[in-house]
Amino acid sequence: MRAPPSIVFHVHLVQDVAILQPLMKLARSLPGSRCEVLVSAEFAKLDATGRWATELSRLCAELDVPQTHYASEYEAYRHLQNKRGLIIAGSESNLPNHAVTHRLFASAPSSFTTVTLQHGFECVGFLHNVAHDASAGLAVRFAADVIVGWFAPARLSSITASERAKLYVAGPPAMIEMRPRTRRSAMTDGFDPDAYEGMVCENLHSVRFKSATTRSGFLEEFTQFERRVKALGTRVHLRSHPAGQFTEKNAIALEACTVRSTQPLYQIDLTRFAYAISAPSSILFDFMLAGVPVAVWHDGDNAIDLRNFASFARVSTAENWWRFAVAASADPGRFVSRQDRFIRGLLIPDDVHQRYAALLSAA
Repeated sequence: MRAPPSIVFHVHLVQDVAILQPLMKLARSLPGSRCEVLVSAEFAKLDATGRWATELSRLCAELDVPQTHYASEYEAYRHLQNKRGLIIAGSESNLPNHAVTHRLFASAPSSFTTVTLQHGFECVGFLHNVAHDASAGLAVRFAADVIVGWFAPARLSSITASERAKLYVAGPPAMIEMRPRTRRSAMTDGFDPDAYEGMVCENLHSVRFKSATTRSGFLEEFTQFERRVKALGTRVHLRSHPAGQFTEKNAIALEACTVRSTQPLYQIDLTRFAYAISAPSSILFDFMLAGVPVAVWHDGDNAIDLRNFASFARVSTAENWWRFAVAASADPGRFVSRQDRFIRGLLIPDDVHQRYAALLSAA
């Protein structure tokens, strides 16, 4: 008797958990769906704090999805043989960081269709910046049968000609289940400390920060910004990239006004923040979707490539940060309207939920 189809979610990098979470929830909502999670042995090594293993276990328990851990492609193949359906990875390519998933997809039983996702606003093999070109090259390949993109094909300028036939545009997974925006109005009088509470995000592990000077420059500006926040009597939240956790791993000292943000992003109501500041990062896109004013940080020497963030407000010095935070808190509308025009220009499909449901139903 032929086995019923399964949707297998593959987890290798710590950020895969957050990337796959909305698809896992959607898959479990489909009638008759059979889901499981396949976890590489390296995942535990990359998750030094155990934070993401705990979150994955919580998510699997909540959705009633079994986990299977494997130590080699042979073990994975044995587990998958005599099954059929989809294998979906949060990240896969021929680059060294994705080698485990790349090998798994290359050796998966032919009864499975393999799928990988664009896992960030800028993403290797989909949309590069200069640092991506230098580190990943111009010919990124995928073992996946299907590569799922966020934007119109013309906006995914780094997909090679040989891979374009695999492209399925479905939109950002974060848009599968969008939270309603909280409309913030311009402040007219009085001072409310909560109305000035924002988030700064750091991805200092990124290939964009190969220069120690650039990295220290960001930290110096943030320290000066903290002091302004403290003097005003409000707070700022600092969020590290889940894979890099630079400020956590390096025990960077923080002012008492600074709160570390460590929860999965999908558990946070982003609409409560007055602004977000970061070097180029996908998290700025998440805040834009939530209707929050964002600013992209650039170094004084302009060594960081901002070409994919051309329409964003820009800040460099701590004084710039402060002026932006005050302006965004006082009158968010003038920033959000420009951001919404930028989002519309990406030509994201209007039916993101339906497109992902159709993909999952193909199992």
